[in-house]
Amino acid sequence: MLWGLLAAPALVLAYRALLRRRAAVAARLADPHLWPHLARSPSRLHQRLPMACYLAALLLFLVAAARPVAAIPLPVNRAAIVIALDSSKSMIAQDLKPTRMDAAKAAVREILISVPRSTNVGLITFSDYGTVLVPPTTERQPLEEALERVKPQEGTAVGAAVVEALRSLPGRREYIQALTQPRQGNAPPATPPALPDDLPPAAIIILSDGVSNIGINPLQAAALAKEAKVSLYTIGVGTPEGSVMTVNNQLVLVPFDATLLQRIAQMTGGEYFPSPTAKELKQVYRRLGRHIGWERKRSEITAVVTAVGGVLLLVGGALSLVWFQRVP
Repeated sequence: MLWGLLAAPALVLAYRALLRRRAAVAARLADPHLWPHLARSPSRLHQRLPMACYLAALLLFLVAAARPVAAIPLPVNRAAIVIALDSSKSMIAQDLKPTRMDAAKAAVREILISVPRSTNVGLITFSDYGTVLVPPTTERQPLEEALERVKPQEGTAVGAAVVEALRSLPGRREYIQALTQPRQGNAPPATPPALPDDLPPAAIIILSDGVSNIGINPLQAAALAKEAKVSLYTIGVGTPEGSVMTVNNQLVLVPFDATLLQRIAQMTGGEYFPSPTAKELKQVYRRLGRHIGWERKRSEITAVVTAVGGVLLLVGGALSLVWFQRVP
């Protein structure tokens, strides 16, 4: 289609030949000194501008037919949320119906509905360690599919969940990696890279029964989150009286303790919610806010080029109607 642009010079030459032919016809009709008294000749601007609009429109239509692509700066929502879901064995307790795990999953689905679809949302689970199921993304289907596959496992590592969530957040992976990598012998601790100035806002939402019994100290993990400018919002999944379960033919009390969840949320400027209700979940995103950035993305601009060509075509026709009472 772009080869058609070579017709532009031919069209210009044809138009100039047409103008010369009109001038020759006018010369045969009357003496050049008398012609100005018989008819009013249009100015060069009036004569050529409509045709220039037509020619430009034709060229743009040819370019549009080639389906052009350009890197266009587009606004994007840079805010990110990572949901950390407790998948320890204690989440099968039934003080929340039908179980704590089912109640937590329902809360996660409510979060996905509450936040705008332009927000990056990730999902991790934690038991003996944290596992990233879906990195932060604007797609919701992978999150829902991963949520369906979550099953109860063993221990509860809240601290590991916070560290894994921090690593998955935009702009913070290298920083957290430098702070958490183990030292060899007497080697000094690694110096973490500076955080970017335009660090997008981020938050971690932890849904748990609050009893951490393995892995990294949750308070140390919360201190890392504060340094990385990430707020922790915690949601208690359970009732104060806990639940009694039968394990190996013995009755076992499965406690619920909100103290740890409240403390790590307070350390990072976040908030603790005693129950996963829709109203409270929406507050998380309101506090997080919305940070708009710009990213260049390669996009097809056929519609834009066609629209500009159409406008030029209409302008040329309108000028011809106003100045000559006709459309060439």
